[in-house]
Amino acid sequence: MQDQLLYLAERWIGYKTWLIEAIGLSNDAMHVHGALLILCLSAVVLRRRPDSVWCWLIVLSAELFNEYADLRGQAPGEATLNASLHDLYNTMFWPTVILILGRFSFRRNTPEKAAVTQRSGDLAD
Repeated sequence: MQDQLLYLAERWIGYKTWLIEAIGLSNDAMHVHGALLILCLSAVVLRRRPDSVWCWLIVLSAELFNEYADLRGQAPGEATLNASLHDLYNTMFWPTVILILGRFSFRRNTPEKAAVTQRSGDLAD
């Protein structure tokens, strides 16, 4: 299992380095954009709202794997604990804000609420 993780980490770092060079964004910007992209894609795949804990956990899992790969020494300049904590903050900031705001700011339709808010078919819209 450890060998497979190392192999995946090496492949990921090569792809990540190529992507940063091809797109031309900074490493920090890539973390922010990547986190939001993963959050949105996981919401689509899981058929959940982006403020779902499951979507947030997928972003966290992807970031933890990325930092594992960085700490294994494969990424130039990224193999320190301070760099990993900085990347973790950059990556998880907006998904966490979306999670918290979505949980506390927007109503969820529960079966009880849906029955109360459901319109009658007697009246024209």
